[in-house]
Amino acid sequence: MANAIAKENVDREKIVHHIDGLFNAFIRKDLDAIRRGHTSDWKGFQVGSQHLVRGIEEYMEAAKQALKNFEGKRYEMLDLDVQVHDDVAIVFYLAKYWTIAPSGGEKAIRLRSVDIYRKEPQGWNQCGSNICTVPE
Repeated sequence: MANAIAKENVDREKIVHHIDGLFNAFIRKDLDAIRRGHTSDWKGFQVGSQHLVRGIEEYMEAAKQALKNFEGKRYEMLDLDVQVHDDVAIVFYLAKYWTIAPSGGEKAIRLRSVDIYRKEPQGWNQCGSNICTVPE
């Protein structure tokens, strides 16, 4: 039992590290890292999605548009819960993401997300998400 709990804690840490990597990839505008951080069969909703996004190519097109419109500066995780179920994990989080406002100053955006992670041979990777902005 103790080994199972320790393994689950390691999995949680790896997933949290992955999420941190994705936030920082968006801040750096690192399209390769963003692509690697999502499975080829990714499905879900991105901020502002008007339809179900299917597959990494469609995800990346929306990500490119987001990177054109937002200059990310930093983020803070406000609340996070990772539930590991064998080779699948469900992640709930609330974060604050700072961007450069049109005025030149920083603007904080609150994000709410439910992410689905799948354990693959190379490690945990995001295979689905529903992320949206939350009014202050």
